Amino acid sequence: MSALNCPNPACEAQRRAGQYLCWDCWDALPGPTRGALSSRDDLAIVRLQILHREFAAGVPPHEIEIDL
Repeated sequence: MSALNCPNPACEAQRRAGQYLCWDCWDALPGPTRGALSSRDDLAIVRLQILHREFAAGVPPHEIEIDL
């Protein structure tokens, strides 16, 4: 798999294709947020969009809450 940039602008690490974030940013997310992002249902794209909006707004990974 090829490496891609982590979408967190404060992070310079790489992530693999198929991963939302690099391992460090993923581990920094609160457990419920990781659980929500891991759910593969009709709202998965919406949750990913929320994650990207939070990063664009400068929210650090440990403060991102996604509860859809």
